[in-house]
Amino acid sequence: MSVCERDLPVPPDAPPVPASQQTITGSLDDTGGPPRTPTQSRPTATVTLLKDKDIDTRLEKAAIILATKQKPPNATALDVQTTRLDPQVKEGKKVLEKELETFTELPERSKFASSLYHHLASSERIDDFLADTDVYKKAKCRWALPKSHKSLKEECMYEPLVKLLNAIFQWFWSETNTRKAVDTHSTRLPHKEFVDTSNYSRPDITVKAQGPSFELPEKKTIGYSNIITCFEVKVTNQGSSVAEELLQLAGYARQIFIQQPNRRFVRALIITEQSFRLFHFDRSGVQYTQAINIHERTGAHTFVRLVLGLSSQEESDAGLDTSIQWEIENGRKVGGHLTTRGRNNTEVKYRLAEVDPVGLSYKIRDRGVICWKVIDTTSGDILLVKETWRAENRLSEDFYHEKAKAVPGVVQMISFEYNRGETKEFRGFDSSPPHEFHNRIAGRVVLDTHGKSIKHFKSAKELVCALRDAIEGHKELSMRNALHGRITLDNVVLGKPDAPPGYRGLLMGLDMAIVNKMDASNFSAEPMAATEMYQSITEIRRSHGLIDQLPQGYLDDLESFVYVLTRIMYGYDHTGAEYDLSMTVKLWGLERGRNEADSKSDYLRSNWVDLGCGVQERWPPSCIELLLGFKRFLNEMNYEKMRIANQSRGTKEMNKAWKALTAQLPVQYRTVLDLFDTAIRKMESGDDEIPPSPGPDESRSSSPARDPRSSSPFMVFNAHTSSPFSNPQSPDYELQTDARNFLKRIPMGPPDDQPKAKRGPGTPTLRSRTRTPRSTLLRSPELPPMRPVAGRNKSSRSHTLDREKDQSVALPK
Repeated sequence: MSVCERDLPVPPDAPPVPASQQTITGSLDDTGGPPRTPTQSRPTATVTLLKDKDIDTRLEKAAIILATKQKPPNATALDVQTTRLDPQVKEGKKVLEKELETFTELPERSKFASSLYHHLASSERIDDFLADTDVYKKAKCRWALPKSHKSLKEECMYEPLVKLLNAIFQWFWSETNTRKAVDTHSTRLPHKEFVDTSNYSRPDITVKAQGPSFELPEKKTIGYSNIITCFEVKVTNQGSSVAEELLQLAGYARQIFIQQPNRRFVRALIITEQSFRLFHFDRSGVQYTQAINIHERTGAHTFVRLVLGLSSQEESDAGLDTSIQWEIENGRKVGGHLTTRGRNNTEVKYRLAEVDPVGLSYKIRDRGVICWKVIDTTSGDILLVKETWRAENRLSEDFYHEKAKAVPGVVQMISFEYNRGETKEFRGFDSSPPHEFHNRIAGRVVLDTHGKSIKHFKSAKELVCALRDAIEGHKELSMRNALHGRITLDNVVLGKPDAPPGYRGLLMGLDMAIVNKMDASNFSAEPMAATEMYQSITEIRRSHGLIDQLPQGYLDDLESFVYVLTRIMYGYDHTGAEYDLSMTVKLWGLERGRNEADSKSDYLRSNWVDLGCGVQERWPPSCIELLLGFKRFLNEMNYEKMRIANQSRGTKEMNKAWKALTAQLPVQYRTVLDLFDTAIRKMESGDDEIPPSPGPDESRSSSPARDPRSSSPFMVFNAHTSSPFSNPQSPDYELQTDARNFLKRIPMGPPDDQPKAKRGPGTPTLRSRTRTPRSTLLRSPELPPMRPVAGRNKSSRSHTLDREKDQSVALPK
């Protein structure tokens, strides 16, 4: 477990960070410490809605503040054939470093660690333990650990540390059968990724746990699903840097977040023969303490409390959300319930329809979106519960759901918990957190939908009707000055069976919405919300520094809808059977910046479908005509937007031109909806030529080429969901390669003579023109040449809504 020696730069001296809202007085061991992790939610519902005029001002200010703190998205592993994820591998460190970006290093005089978990052990009890136990020599003020010397090996630390930890459990707890320290330095703990994987990692010491939040892994007796914390062992002669230690623990913490979906934070320790260091991971990132002497009285007291707190029999102490609890049989979860707050701040308990979440975040530092299917025990209805950690400067999702109240085509909100905790509460901050820290607030919304993505359609008519109603719902949101901003395959869901027109497809995902003023003053507030594959041409060009004049608006969302339709028609047939996605669509999100924008421009201008991808053979003419008509309309809108950007001189003139374009909103939506209505009427008339359904050998719905990330009805990603390869021209190609490489590692690394992974060459695509009635299509003009933006860097300068720019200590390069 050797690591390279790198040291983090020491931050400027700063005043001590208060560990809690209580004033620390007297001796260090007698202090109170911060409040325990809340087990109950705060009162439900957001503050009463303001008038729209005040709301616009409030939102615009918040959005501008947020926009200044954002950073470009970073690619993560894509289509990965994996064997092992090892946080110590060089490529793995780079991926985790990019994920966490910046770290908060607490000053030496910080009382964060020493103030935790005083409710679990008083100073008197700890003194009694140190005097009574044989794992601590009170006369020498020293734990029974090996002494430091140049030839000391990590292996010499495992057995005495495990004995020490279990001795603490046995002395302080009357029942110790639910927590046990285990030497796992040679035990493979299996990983869970967004692709099928045989990855594993090996924390040195873990605490195996039993209880309503833990379950045995499928094929082992210990794994990340049933450990409550972990301890990594180092010896001082290794010369390990803090950066290396942090990234190693980050790999373990990430798996705990993934395999324990009710986790709010993860804490772990680095332990040497002389000292220990506390690392705290949450949705705002990570903070860590300076090394603390493990032997002297003050440090020994802190160490005992941290061991008890990180392994606590009260699950909330260790960072678990006890509002979600499971029923355990034979070590496995078989059912469970979720408790939330209703509209009148009354407690409401739902049964879990599935023991695992249907949507899951695979990152540490982000919005942490997790979705649960639940059953209303009164009505028997299937509902969706969505949990997020929003940035402090962003208004909560219920604000936009109030705007969407009673709007057909938009998922309706049943209840909302505005503030279920904040990351600053977990870190022991007082009123002045470090400048590099960006607070996140937990929220939970209950939605009247099963959350089943539109990709689970069973007929062409079901698909077209669902997408049509969602677009009409989007129109109503736009009329109410709310811009969704994140149209993706999973944010359009099917309506309930036998739903009437208007409710056959529903729009969800309003946690990333913004107020849309439909003028050019809105252009920089909330850029690049959509997933790259579904992002509009204008958004791509602006986020990559190619243009900067055009605002984000409803036309960008409409363009995202055509990419959703394209993703389905190019990746499925009319019965819902899935096929290999064509190279045209695969490359979106990989040829980033100008290349991707040009690719999508060519796609919108083309009046054909790719012959080689089989779309014409798998879809009826009505759907082909719908797709081509939708493309033709959006190509004209793109032409108009670029004309405004290239010909307008100054903000005033641009505002005037932009308002003239957006004043046509009702007509523009009517044009799009007419295309869908025409397709539906043709299907219902019986004149549509429906291709035969594929036989069992023809359909590739179970093909290994299927995107594994699409297997869940509501999957949440921070990577480009359509990207199975990496493009050498992409700015993030090196990072994507690193991600794949470190996921592919085997336990001791690949043999020197192992050949590189084989890749199939790109297959040229033939094109076949398809004639469409001219009356259903708009003209397809050539776009004017783009005017270069003076002083702009052509490299990626995009922003995302769920990543703030931090200023804390970064890893040295």
